[in-house]
Amino acid sequence: MKLDAGSYDIKLFKDGEGPDGTPALEKTVEVPAGANATLVAHLTADGEPALDAFVNDTSKVPAGQARLTVRHVAAAPAVDVRADGTPVFKGLENPKEAKGEIPAGTVSADVVLAGTGTVAIGPAELNLAEGSNTVVYAWGSAQDKNLALKTQTLTGMHSAPSGVPAGESGQAAAHNEGLPLGALSLGAVSALAAAGLLLRLRASAR
Repeated sequence: MKLDAGSYDIKLFKDGEGPDGTPALEKTVEVPAGANATLVAHLTADGEPALDAFVNDTSKVPAGQARLTVRHVAAAPAVDVRADGTPVFKGLENPKEAKGEIPAGTVSADVVLAGTGTVAIGPAELNLAEGSNTVVYAWGSAQDKNLALKTQTLTGMHSAPSGVPAGESGQAAAHNEGLPLGALSLGAVSALAAAGLLLRLRASAR
């Protein structure tokens, strides 16, 4: 959804307990113009509820390439992410992300415990379209044995054929209160066990 620039109180409630009850999660965010971000309700590595924001990379993608972004938001230890059996991101921890450009096409992705061949999630077939950013979330709980992958796709980042391939990896933007956000994609991932959540946005006085 698109939001006007300003300050917003984000509150999430367990199903049936809002909006007048005690929020399960809450955070205040500053929304500037022009940014694109996803707000994620999930579990920490220790299984505690958390609310984090990730800025989505919508910069141009080299011709013939696709951007793959992986975000670790599961109650699980560090993991390696593999594409067609080859590790592409190593030692990814909750709540960080890694990203890079790879040839467009279909890949088989899975998640293994860091430094091992023990599969924790997957495999799953991912269709990485040219000029897109496919965001993959590793979410759920290892203890509850419900780890899974969820995807979010951003398009329209094609480059001219003369584009020079490039790649990068890194962690998510800062996850503290007041994180600048833009056009928030709310509710993309909710990993708070089986409880439903009610989300309410309230614009603060400016």
